[in-house]
Amino acid sequence: MASFKNIRNNIIKLGRYNIRIVFGGKFIYFIFAALGFFLLIGTIMAFDESYMGIDDVYELLIFPTILLVFYPSAFGIQNDADQRTLEIIFGIPDYRYKVWLVRLLMVLIIVFVVLFPFAYIAHYALVSIPIFEMVLQLMVLAIFSSTLGFCVSTLVKNGNATAVIMVVIGLVFLILSDELDESKWNVFLNPFDMPRNINEIVWIELLRQNRIILGIASVVFLLLGLLNLQNREKFLR
Repeated sequence: MASFKNIRNNIIKLGRYNIRIVFGGKFIYFIFAALGFFLLIGTIMAFDESYMGIDDVYELLIFPTILLVFYPSAFGIQNDADQRTLEIIFGIPDYRYKVWLVRLLMVLIIVFVVLFPFAYIAHYALVSIPIFEMVLQLMVLAIFSSTLGFCVSTLVKNGNATAVIMVVIGLVFLILSDELDESKWNVFLNPFDMPRNINEIVWIELLRQNRIILGIASVVFLLLGLLNLQNREKFLR
């Protein structure tokens, strides 16, 4: 019993330590920023929109979702360099893979948990939504964004440069979302906004293919990022 308690306490301490590093000690600020944006835009939409649907709530929750994964994925390596822990991570063989995989998983779990209060607020304050399905659909985008940010950060090895590149990539995706509105290649495809001119069966298949593409892309970005970590000298020089 005592051994289990010690293990639990060590896991909690390790989790807090890694959260402090990946969020640069600003975790609570990101939560408040995401919540503030959500409440502000949600209030504006509630008063301006004559009709609000589930698809509107999905679009409302996209920004808080990306915001929560943006900083840890873009600045993770730089935060380790600033904390003087990069040498330790690269000093132990294969340790760096485990560290950043665990951190990425921790960030995604945190985002998954945080999205539920947001979804509940939208459910009771705006419009009735399938809460669990909404969170799962948002997590597809969260996983894609976090793995992409991680991959880019291993290439440029600088948080600010990664942030700029990610913003540019995001703007490109947003611009293309209009052109690819009903395409399986649309990163921001809204699963709750089925076009009226598409058969339901066709839409379900299109959405399935879109989620598969994002899932495969996420795995590729993750593997590329881990592969880039093999070049130890580029990170420590």
